[in-house]
Amino acid sequence: MKLEGIDPQHPSMYFILTVAEVCGYRLRLHFDGYSECHDFWVNANSPDIHPAGWFEKTGHKLQPPKGYKEEEFSWSQYLRNTRAQAAPKHLFVSQSHSPPPLGFQVGMKLEAVDRMNPSLVCVASVTDVVDSRFLVHFDNWDDTYDYWCDPSSPYIHPVGWCQKEGKPLTPPQDYPDPDSFCWEKYLEETGASAVPTWAFKVRPPHSFLVNMKLEAVDRRNPALIRVASVEDVEDHRIKLHFDGWSHGYDFWIDADHPDIHPAGWCSKTGHPLQPPLQSSSASPGSCPSLSYRNLPNTKTSKYSFHHRKCPTPGCDGSGHVTGKFTAHHCLSGCPLAERNQSRLKAELSDTEASARKRNLSGPSPRKKPRHHGRIGRPPKFQKIPQEDFQTLTPGVMPQSLFMSALSAHPDRSLSVCWEQHCKLLPGVAGISASTVTKWTIDEVFGFVQTLTGCEDQARVFKDEVRCKCRVGDRAGVTVLEMAGSRPQHCPS
Repeated sequence: MKLEGIDPQHPSMYFILTVAEVCGYRLRLHFDGYSECHDFWVNANSPDIHPAGWFEKTGHKLQPPKGYKEEEFSWSQYLRNTRAQAAPKHLFVSQSHSPPPLGFQVGMKLEAVDRMNPSLVCVASVTDVVDSRFLVHFDNWDDTYDYWCDPSSPYIHPVGWCQKEGKPLTPPQDYPDPDSFCWEKYLEETGASAVPTWAFKVRPPHSFLVNMKLEAVDRRNPALIRVASVEDVEDHRIKLHFDGWSHGYDFWIDADHPDIHPAGWCSKTGHPLQPPLQSSSASPGSCPSLSYRNLPNTKTSKYSFHHRKCPTPGCDGSGHVTGKFTAHHCLSGCPLAERNQSRLKAELSDTEASARKRNLSGPSPRKKPRHHGRIGRPPKFQKIPQEDFQTLTPGVMPQSLFMSALSAHPDRSLSVCWEQHCKLLPGVAGISASTVTKWTIDEVFGFVQTLTGCEDQARVFKDEVRCKCRVGDRAGVTVLEMAGSRPQHCPS
């Protein structure tokens, strides 16, 4: 089924999506015309998905699939060309026609917390209003920092709040003489007005208590939901601990986040629930073969692989540290392994650890070209926001933000999808996949070692390849997976 929806990495942009997988009350959505690397998960009642034709009806701009021109795109023709059907309108919560938030209009100014760097409160604008929510945009920054919220969000404040509270206010990017920023002057320069103070609502504290049990999405492997406990609480956030796991995996999350559910939610909706990790579930790092009976019937299944169980205790082999693959079979790709936590630290640390710093005295690391469509779109292992970009009105769950194209079925391994992995290999112009599969161990080691920042992966490959490969296999098989493990700063 096809629908329209918001891009989690670019909240101001709407794309055509296809339901790639249904698991209980959750959907894995795929961007039409783009790699599965960008797939993401949402709850079926997400307000960020809309039926076909919604964009035209509401005056929003829809990004067409590759190969289609925006001015020539037609839903009816597209459905005929793809031999697909549109998702029925009655399935969408967004069709409830909630009243717009009073006092919030497009173009109005406010002060808002940078969700990627919560220590900063910045000059922001309302750039879109849909139903009961509005889009917060940081003036002169790109849209990757935007987020949707409602008037009761604890992350937004009226103009003048920072001055009243004695907190620093971060002016717009490249604003002249930022130290002397003045709201009155800025509103006059931009011809804008401030959101009225009365429009902001106070959200009451949540009722979560320490040691309460619930079910929560695993951020390192978003296809999974695990048994969790409340480890700590704040006014609008809770700290979660996955039962049986190390406290190194604990994380803070908004109390109204759609990734947390009451005990029994998985059973009620038909979603698999990962039980608490037991000490007996720990397994040695040997190489027992996995069953082939559940492997997908793909054209690549004719190739032989030596599947082994991930040595990380409690890990079932699903997910990948880079977020690009649905499965892994060695320690280097495990999103739960302690040795890989440094690679995830920036994405999954508590909000006290800032992910990025704004540099007001020079070029900002957040400054990026605006809206390139999905051409050159960053891979899904790009930095994950500290928390979801939204808040919640009672009884309605907003969208989920997932940064990984992971399947709910552990055996659905993209590590055998040749076409997928060839696209992810940097610096292979003129080198075909058939050539790579014939590389020797030394050739693979030499290639990976030449990738900037991938020296560790090269060493890991050389250490583990003997366990990966059996007689008759080629070392080049593994380089396809190794390419997906490269750091973000590697050349692409």
